[in-house]
Amino acid sequence: MRIFLATCGSRGDVQPMLALCLALQSSGHDVMLAGPPEKEAWAKKSGCPYTRLGKDVTAFIDNLDDAVSFKTGIQFILFVHREIITQFEILPELIKDADLIIASSLVFALSSIAEANSIPYRYIAFTPQLLPSSAHPFPAIQFQRLPKWCNKLSWLMARTGGQFSFTRLINKSRKKTGLNPIKDAWEHILGENTIIAADKQIAKIPFDIKIKTIQTGYMHLELPEKNLPELDHFIEAGSAPIFAGFGSMPQKDQARNIPLLVKAARMVKKRIVIAKFWEGFSEFSKEEDVFFIQKYPHLNLFSKMSAVIHHGGAGTTATCAVCGTPQIIVPHILDQYYHGQQVYVSHLGAKPIWRSRLTLGKLVSALNDCLYNDTIQNTVKACANSIDRKKNLKLTVRHLTG
Repeated sequence: MRIFLATCGSRGDVQPMLALCLALQSSGHDVMLAGPPEKEAWAKKSGCPYTRLGKDVTAFIDNLDDAVSFKTGIQFILFVHREIITQFEILPELIKDADLIIASSLVFALSSIAEANSIPYRYIAFTPQLLPSSAHPFPAIQFQRLPKWCNKLSWLMARTGGQFSFTRLINKSRKKTGLNPIKDAWEHILGENTIIAADKQIAKIPFDIKIKTIQTGYMHLELPEKNLPELDHFIEAGSAPIFAGFGSMPQKDQARNIPLLVKAARMVKKRIVIAKFWEGFSEFSKEEDVFFIQKYPHLNLFSKMSAVIHHGGAGTTATCAVCGTPQIIVPHILDQYYHGQQVYVSHLGAKPIWRSRLTLGKLVSALNDCLYNDTIQNTVKACANSIDRKKNLKLTVRHLTG
């Protein structure tokens, strides 16, 4: 079977699709993954056929001052609009020989293109929050403890607002290809038999969704061990350290977090490993209780940590769970708020701390909760034992190709 897959976003959007591509390839299928241009070399090095789609997402994020301002929100919407236009221009030629088309993340044009070419289409979501439901709000809403009627209202408002933005934009391109207009862009993008590639131990599919779905579990990419003796020596020199990293969030904002992270770790008498996504030295680079790493595989690291502080991306959240490590989520945008709340209510970590409300006192309190709360400690261990990441990937492949 010839299978075309497409994604748009940060590393967290590309990595699980890369894992799926390699699994499909191992099952004998002819695959091609389209995604951000800056991820091409990485994907091809991993053995995955890859073609460029759209603009450099990493460069766009790195040029932002922060992730939570109104200005950033407008910049993001305009970026997605431009990506949709590019997708309608480029994808028709790329998918013409495909037997199956799979989209994820910000690839919003592919469902229409698949329809125009009469090719079977599936969408993969990395969180149940992408499903309209009264159990959770629309992803742009930060508040996660709203009453059900309010959550439902947020989806109705999003649908109404979408008619003047994404729905109108998609319909404009659909008209050019002779397709009838759609009423709800998001419902059309999700399509039929949506796959939720997220672990039930973190969040289950809500009871009131109207579309047919299947939850298969998160798709982890098995990366080779990275030889870093200095890190090994640091970890072995004392009790398990804390890890802190905020994924693909703006670099300038990440750099501002460093002093607070180090001070919090010291207040709970822990050493700290920090993911560094910028060049140059930090004022803490030569400190004995601080170790900076770049692009180190989380699956090979988190099980050696006593707690993980992160932004709440779907991949990092799932990796903490499968490694059995308590987590503190500091959400910045979108579904990160949802993951923070789900981790908290599932006893897999401390109460989330919004980036806009992050303080030393709150972080120290959350660290103590993760380190010394017996319920959290027992739950994360049980969770890790109940997740079979290889089975998750096989299940996804089977539902796509069976």
